[in-house]
Amino acid sequence: MRTNGLAALLATLFLLAPAAADLEAQRSIAGEGRVGVTFPTGDLSDAGAEAGLGIGAELMMTFRPNLTAYIGLQRHGFSCDSDCDVGNSPRSTGFGGGLKFVFPSPQDALFWARGGLIAHALSTDDVSGDRNLGFELGTGFDMPIAPRLYLTPHVGLISHDAGGGFTAQYFTFGLGGHYHF
Repeated sequence: MRTNGLAALLATLFLLAPAAADLEAQRSIAGEGRVGVTFPTGDLSDAGAEAGLGIGAELMMTFRPNLTAYIGLQRHGFSCDSDCDVGNSPRSTGFGGGLKFVFPSPQDALFWARGGLIAHALSTDDVSGDRNLGFELGTGFDMPIAPRLYLTPHVGLISHDAGGGFTAQYFTFGLGGHYHF
């Protein structure tokens, strides 16, 4: 019961927090493309998976100056040597959605944090995995480079069940391009 009350209090504080300094920049609909590096941890790392390439695309809708909902597609690949227990060319692919909160920031960079649910499958060249639920958390900056275009460095954590008691968990470090329509 206490946990639910604390969650409700935190949600209320986020919704009532002052809007970001650059309100004009956060228009109602935006698109983002991302590329980065994935670093496996836990079960993936123990199985021999190593860093790989990640890509993604998202559509966002701002319904409050500092609060944005997002949906998107992602593909995170991992490198594996011949002694890797996961298989050839492991990758976590799927879609997700959540909320992005923009904190009050200087006008030249908008600091944000986000969290959401994902539905990803861990697959290889030989095996297609089942899609399972998980979560993602991340943070980054939207830095303006043109009137509606932002450069978006980011870091994130993604975790999802991969079946058979195996959890796919990894960090992402990347760069995105964010355009407000």
